[in-house]
Amino acid sequence: MVKKARNYLRLVRANPRAATLALAVMAGQLVLAGGGGTNPLGGAMNRIQGIICAVVDALTGPFGAALAIIMLGLGFAGLLIGNRNSMGLIITAIAGGALLLAAKTLGNAILGATGCA
Repeated sequence: MVKKARNYLRLVRANPRAATLALAVMAGQLVLAGGGGTNPLGGAMNRIQGIICAVVDALTGPFGAALAIIMLGLGFAGLLIGNRNSMGLIITAIAGGALLLAAKTLGNAILGATGCA
């Protein structure tokens, strides 16, 4: 290994263009090696992505809409009782409900092809 490194350094010192050619060849080998290899964490990451997508599907569906409506109802009930601080809950429920219902669309727009289908 050390002998190969010494020979490479001698070649580079003698001809600097050889370094560019050697780096191009190494980069090409890395690209070719990376395309055919498999990721050892691929299976685990696919399972984690499946879990996250299932949670997103559940929250962006009817459950998410019901949660947003319950939060709005609690805010308005607080106003009826006379709690002036419940206006923050109403505003938060409107903003959070909108984000909750649009989470899948926003996620797919940000993540692109790696998002939930």
